Amino acid sequence: MSIALVPLGAQNGTTAGPQFEVASIRPGAPGARGPTIYNPSRERFAIDSITTKALIAYAYDVREFQVSGGPNWVGSEEYNIVAKPQGEASNEKILAMTRSLLAERFNLTLHHESKEMPVLALTVVKEGPRLHPSEATGGPEIRGGRGRLVARKVTLGMLAAQLAGRVLGRAVLDWTEIAGEFDVDLEWTPDESPDPGSSIFTALQEQLGLKLETQKGVVDVLVIDHVERPSAN
Repeated sequence: MSIALVPLGAQNGTTAGPQFEVASIRPGAPGARGPTIYNPSRERFAIDSITTKALIAYAYDVREFQVSGGPNWVGSEEYNIVAKPQGEASNEKILAMTRSLLAERFNLTLHHESKEMPVLALTVVKEGPRLHPSEATGGPEIRGGRGRLVARKVTLGMLAAQLAGRVLGRAVLDWTEIAGEFDVDLEWTPDESPDPGSSIFTALQEQLGLKLETQKGVVDVLVIDHVERPSAN
C-alpha cells in the first residue's frame, strides 16, 4: 500500500511570502528541554531551544525525519526565536513567515524527494477513543520532554505529527477520521528507562483510546541544498 504522507509546496528558499516585521534569533541555553513553541498572537511569536532542522520541519509542516542533508550543526545547535508577526497571526501565515525567515536569515534552499519507508497509522481502539475536547482559546500549544507530551487545542493530525517527530522518529498518519481539537496529557516510560512502565504504544491505548498499526508508505523528504548559521539580529 503506497501512501503520500505530506504534499510539499514550493521549497525554493525565496522570501516572496509573508514575513515577520522583526525577528530576534539567539543561541539557546545549554541543557534546555525543548523545543517549546508558544501560542502565537498578533504581537509575539516565540520558539525556545529549536534546532535548524526542527525549525525547517516546523515551517514546512513535516517531521524531522523528513529533513535530510546539511551540515551536522543543523540537528544539534539550538536557537531561541522571538518575532513580531506581520498582520493576522494565523497558523498558515506563521508557517509562511517562518519559511521566509529561514530563507532570509539562514540562506536556506532545499528541494524534495519521495522515499518509501515504514509508517505507523494512528487508529481508534475497539472500545472507542478517550479524548477531551479543548476549551482553550488562541492557537495550539505543545510541549513535552522525556516520557510526556502535553498539548492544548490540537487535532489528531497534529498529535500524530508530534508522536512522529518528538517520540517515534518515523512517520505517523492520522487514520482516526475524528475531527475537532483536543487537550492531551500523555505519559509513558521511554524505551531507554530502566524503570518498568507503559510504553508509548500502551499509553496511547490506555490513556487516549488510540493505537498505532504498522504500514508502509511513500514519504516526501526535504533535502537541504544550502544552509548557513543565522545572520545577526
